Amino acid sequence: MREGIMNVTRNNAAVLILAMLIGLSACRNGGGNSNGNPPTSGNPPPTVTPPGEPGAELDGPRTRYAMANRCFAMQSVSNDKFVVAADGGYSATADAAADGEAFFLKPAALGDYLIYDSSATLMNGGAPVATQSLSGASDAAIWAVLGAGDATSYPERPGLHEEPTAELVAAYRGFVEPQNNLFSAFTLSNRASAQQLLVDEAGVLTTASEAEGTADQFRFVPLQEGCAVFPEAQSNVEGETFSGTTEDGRVLGMADVHVHISATEFLGRAQWGWPFHPLGVTHALGDCNEYHGEEGSQDAVGAFLGGDQDGHNTTGWPTFPDWPGRDALTHEAIYWKWLERSWKAGLRIVVNDLVDNETLCELQRNAAGDPSLDCNPMNSAARQAGTMYLMQDYIDAQYGGRGAGWFQIVHTADEARAVIEQGKMAVILGIEISNFLNCQVTYNSPNRSLEPFEEDGSGGFEASYGCSMEETGADNEIKTQLERLWGLGVRQVISIHEFDNAFGGNGIFLAFLNLGNKENSGGIPGGALAGPFPTVPEESASGEFWTTYDCPLEEDQPYLWGDQGGESGALLRSFGQNNNASDPSANCFPMGQGGRYGGPTNCYPNGQQCNARWMTPIGLYLYKKLMEMGFIFDFDHMELAMKDQALDLTEAQPIAYPIVSTHGTFGGTSIAQAQRVLRNGGVLYPSIGRSTSFMADMDETLGVYNEVWADTPAEERPLFGFGFGTDTNGLSGQSPPRSNTSDKPVVYPFSLFTGDGFSDLPDFDAITGLAFDQPAVTDAAGVQQRTWHVDSDGNAHHGMLSDTVHEIQLEGTAEHLRHLYNSAEVYLRMWKRTEEASAAIQDAGGAAEPADILRAAPTP
Repeated sequence: MREGIMNVTRNNAAVLILAMLIGLSACRNGGGNSNGNPPTSGNPPPTVTPPGEPGAELDGPRTRYAMANRCFAMQSVSNDKFVVAADGGYSATADAAADGEAFFLKPAALGDYLIYDSSATLMNGGAPVATQSLSGASDAAIWAVLGAGDATSYPERPGLHEEPTAELVAAYRGFVEPQNNLFSAFTLSNRASAQQLLVDEAGVLTTASEAEGTADQFRFVPLQEGCAVFPEAQSNVEGETFSGTTEDGRVLGMADVHVHISATEFLGRAQWGWPFHPLGVTHALGDCNEYHGEEGSQDAVGAFLGGDQDGHNTTGWPTFPDWPGRDALTHEAIYWKWLERSWKAGLRIVVNDLVDNETLCELQRNAAGDPSLDCNPMNSAARQAGTMYLMQDYIDAQYGGRGAGWFQIVHTADEARAVIEQGKMAVILGIEISNFLNCQVTYNSPNRSLEPFEEDGSGGFEASYGCSMEETGADNEIKTQLERLWGLGVRQVISIHEFDNAFGGNGIFLAFLNLGNKENSGGIPGGALAGPFPTVPEESASGEFWTTYDCPLEEDQPYLWGDQGGESGALLRSFGQNNNASDPSANCFPMGQGGRYGGPTNCYPNGQQCNARWMTPIGLYLYKKLMEMGFIFDFDHMELAMKDQALDLTEAQPIAYPIVSTHGTFGGTSIAQAQRVLRNGGVLYPSIGRSTSFMADMDETLGVYNEVWADTPAEERPLFGFGFGTDTNGLSGQSPPRSNTSDKPVVYPFSLFTGDGFSDLPDFDAITGLAFDQPAVTDAAGVQQRTWHVDSDGNAHHGMLSDTVHEIQLEGTAEHLRHLYNSAEVYLRMWKRTEEASAAIQDAGGAAEPADILRAAPTP
């Protein structure tokens, strides 16, 4: 299909070039007690038997959630008969449970079920009730189950990709399930029609509204055999993970503090797949041709970023011929069963950044054939919050009740600690969008006279903003939008992403995002691009390339993790109208704001260039509000020198406010800045890459830590831990295959928490090891369809984080493992300090503002 893709690229060049250039994520390529499992946590057995204690029959009263992933006969209370399947429908006509249909109850949400019969079809709502294939299923196959006579007022649950209100979030999280809410019989209502399930005079199952008939009651009688196996992915782990605390009260666990679980519907539907789906894995991870076209012909972003111009096989579960993969960047890689594997490997903190890109979404939505799609990134982020709460609900349902699952969204540091002590995963909501709070900057003229630190956003010849720092309650005001995010449960913030915005400039790290900056800051005028780049339909003439200054050199200012920051002027010149000049630097004149390079043209000197847009007055206002409200302050993607301004501000508070870096530096972080971050209780976690590069980053950061605390006795130093940001689902390539595995190959199954490395750590002495088998997919018939191996595939999906940990076992030391499994504790301590620093700011009546914090970047 290569020709087809190339034709699409030529015919829609304006769309695809911007999709390629702007859509790239902000990340470099990846270079004791215990909890039980749901019945489907391992490879599915050929038959399903009720789990629980040996011999448990589940007879007698039970909660409305207890039927999860179990096999039952359904008995009508009205005629005392058992339901059988016949002629494409169902009737209650059998005298004994053994003669009735065997139904597998797969939770679709808490209290909602798919009723899956022995012929592998679903009970579908209607009059009469009919069978329905799983592939063709809709909400009409979802049944809400209530205990007969249950008078509990259950809260409304958040919707899939729907923004919940703050009131809904509070009510949903604050609901306490009544104790001993046990029932012997249940009523069922159809989610699509809201009609009740009943048995007519002939015993036929049908549905009717409450006005037309009274809902029948049904008993669920356990069966030991006969159920069809409902399709599901596997975590491929045997054993139960750890919980509790160490002798000195620490939690053990890894922290992935930058990931995009909720990126479904991201980029105007350039992304395919769901981390879960009420109708199961076949709908969550099915064929991607709906979004990507035949043989992936419409997946231009994935083709460019993944380096495959030949398209891809769109088939999904269970064979997965082409995806998920470490470089299949527009396909789901965090399905809940794969994330379950990471949890079992000790992942205890996950920060899910709500994410989108407005410019790419606007372009892609037309390709998707739906120009009505809302591309406002704040709205998209808010809808993703609804998906996250519903995912918690879904996993709770698989484990048999509210709060029973391992995936728990938390709003405070204490809540996170309590969840982790129970052996569960604390999930924090963050946000990463370029036009944060709708605060897009528009450059109205290249002749503006104000420096960024003097801007007021009023427009005219000066820059104008899409937001305001007034506090009247209007929707476009910063405080209003921050309160919106807080009510959704967002607690971690990246305020600047890939492009300039009202608050300041992004850290430059990829040259071709410069074109996106011009588009995002006012539009690309027709005819502005020469050479191989097409003419983009005219929007306006006011967009600008980055305005720059010469970055400090490595020899003058050492940088963390080898990321010098900025980008070479030669590369910046490669994207735009100057790329065909024989010697562009000879004719390069500073035409940008303040007599700097860039701006109206991509004209730059050859040296390393950094963004001259530093903190603005409205940016200063934002950061003071962030600290006052208690958001975790992530300065990734912020311009290099603007990070100094952020540190100046946070250090001026009554208690130094921590800053975090969650997935690398992006634009550069100096060693001096890293020292300040660690001294103030912040964390520096990189993109994880391969195990060897991750350990190298860990060793370097430990060296910085030792310099900071050199004069402090070892017993008085803060705990050192080292986590990471995988950036999975963020258009970021994941850990690649290992380059040399001849001496220490990964052999499946392998064990974690015991053996090499772990045996030298007393914290793991009382923890039982877990066996991690090779990541694989086994279909409902028990036939293995697909496997992945970390040595040859890299991290094809998030669950293979466990395999990276095993690589550290093989190639690293016990100290590397110790620092890795202290990363959750260190993050919790940072969060607690954030809350304390925020409280001190509130007690002081607001954030302090250091003198001369707003300043201009150097000029040539």
